[in-house]
Amino acid sequence: MARRSTRTEKPAPAASNVQVTPEEGRIESPLVDPTAPVNLEVETPDEAPVPAPEAVAPEKIQTDFREKLTTKSVENNPFVPSNPVALEKAAGEVAKDKGFDLNRGTSIGARLMARAGKSI
Repeated sequence: MARRSTRTEKPAPAASNVQVTPEEGRIESPLVDPTAPVNLEVETPDEAPVPAPEAVAPEKIQTDFREKLTTKSVENNPFVPSNPVALEKAAGEVAKDKGFDLNRGTSIGARLMARAGKSI
């Protein structure tokens, strides 16, 4: 009994569909001298390991933080109001100028903008 083949043969492309591309010519750079020897080695810069800086003593870090905390002034802290009534008025003006409603969510931002703008 003969077996049936399920393979289908693809038809050969028609002669009109075949495109012949010309062979590309050899492109040579005019800057490269063909008679000069070629250096195939890649030169890498010599990087010696750099030793890590010495660790700062924990006592030094603690004293630095303590000094910063003791010299911290109220005027540099934007979250501490100098005059609460004036700050609320300035925040209301900022909210009106910027075009947003002054409510619980926007009041902190308005106060910060008022402090930053030196309007109090």
